Amino acid sequence: MSLGPSAATTGSGRAVVVRVLKLVLGLLVIAAVARHVTTTWLDLRTRGESVEINPGWLVLSILLYLTGLTLDGVWFHRVMQASFTPIPLLASIRAYLVSHLGKYVPGKAMVVVMRASIASSAGARPASAVFASMYETLVMMASGALIAAMGYALAPARSVPLNLGPLGTQNISLMALGGTLGAAFLFLASPPVFPRLAAFASASLRGVGAGAVPRLSARLLVEGLAWSGLGWLFLGASQYAVLRALGIEGLGLAQMPVLVASVALATVAGFVVAVAPGGLGVREWVLWTSLGVLIDHDQAVIAALVLRFAWVLGEVLAAVISSLGSALRRASITDHPSPASTGPIPTTPQLSDDPASG
Repeated sequence: MSLGPSAATTGSGRAVVVRVLKLVLGLLVIAAVARHVTTTWLDLRTRGESVEINPGWLVLSILLYLTGLTLDGVWFHRVMQASFTPIPLLASIRAYLVSHLGKYVPGKAMVVVMRASIASSAGARPASAVFASMYETLVMMASGALIAAMGYALAPARSVPLNLGPLGTQNISLMALGGTLGAAFLFLASPPVFPRLAAFASASLRGVGAGAVPRLSARLLVEGLAWSGLGWLFLGASQYAVLRALGIEGLGLAQMPVLVASVALATVAGFVVAVAPGGLGVREWVLWTSLGVLIDHDQAVIAALVLRFAWVLGEVLAAVISSLGSALRRASITDHPSPASTGPIPTTPQLSDDPASG
């Protein structure tokens, strides 16, 4: 059966629209990241023009951060494996790493859009990738907040003064704040609650059935807390490497719980304040305030800004490398097709988001 001219024209026009939209989104992300890097660099220049950074420790900070992100990408893969359209591990990690650049676009929705787009190109249902992204993030935030609470329980100072305007300056318990946020995120990610949230969120969307939500369980939740918890440890180690890059010494294993807690709580706070692109401003303020229990305030401010700079560079590097790797694999497949790919193309039934359709 051949397509008529109108159908072919419609398909061609739709493809052009999709390419244009992807180009616009790509330019938007690039502009947002460039603005972010510029803002951070200007802040660094303002805070300390004579700051000297050891490049070796800075590179180590970036590598530690990318290791932590990769572990979180493995957790995203585990959630996708629990969906009806699982995708390969490398595809999951690539979708996770590249989509992190989307958080620098205000609103943070671009992260989900980019991750779903990349995952769907690897065979996932877009709706499944969206819900998997939401669930992965909730569990990661729950893990980070709970780790922050445990880390601050070991800190020499567990509270910081916070100016609340008309209420005056109040001492806020960092341990209590982390525990409260952790409990809230954990409740939202629990197997009885998240499917209901997903159903409510997709109620107005056409063609999204219950089969789009990953099959959740208490075991999967615990596994996610473990993967994310391991990732937070590497992110805390990334902050330690930044402190060493700035020549700040005298910190060892005894201070690591507070470093991990500071990075975790700052990142969770940046996520909660969704209007801040990439948590810009919010994350830094929480980070240098909480680091103030270990080091001088001015040192904490510079360390928070350098960490931001290192992480953005790492995310850009990861996105470029993973995208180039994917492009090379596609080119290799095109140049050397397998025998199966040169034969007749078998017909397969269309997957539906509604399990009742079979």
